[in-house]
Amino acid sequence: MLEISEQAALYAAGSLKGEELDAFERLLAAGDAAATAAVEELQPVIEALMLAAPGAAIRPNVKDRLMAGALKTKPRGFVEPEPGIHVLLSGDGRWKETGYPGVTTKILHVENETRMATTLLRLEPGATYPPHHHTMLEQCLVISGDVHLGKKLHIFAGDYEKALPGTDHELLFSDSGCELLIISCLEDEIRIAH
Repeated sequence: MLEISEQAALYAAGSLKGEELDAFERLLAAGDAAATAAVEELQPVIEALMLAAPGAAIRPNVKDRLMAGALKTKPRGFVEPEPGIHVLLSGDGRWKETGYPGVTTKILHVENETRMATTLLRLEPGATYPPHHHTMLEQCLVISGDVHLGKKLHIFAGDYEKALPGTDHELLFSDSGCELLIISCLEDEIRIAH
């Protein structure tokens, strides 16, 4: 019999099959503490996949399985003052490195069916975020600081920008540093020059 952590890893990779898969999914649905904790431990992997490889050629069911398992658990850092109401206080939650120097993110919500995510994106002064293609509508509210969206647009705290599906953002960078609220699709593609 496999350990719960091994089952969770195989589940995430799409390699758990048949009765083992059914049994593990029943554990998750029942709120089993060990299975839930094992899937929760995979949260950094889920976040890293979403941020480091949006639109990348990951086995189709891997990201979906990770997300499905994660959505069955209460998000880290959130409190539930009433059933179905989740609150993340400003000092709670985890900022994660994105792999781009001086750029961190905090995932607030992922809608698995629509593949849309609500995140906070923080750029330190001088930091850059690579060009990317929007597969769905992207919305951006500048919470603090300033951000250049390519060479043509420079926006500041309180400014809102939306990018329609099929559009591209050039390099994003900040002079003073910024914090952005972003609603975007997990399938957006990073465009890195080779």
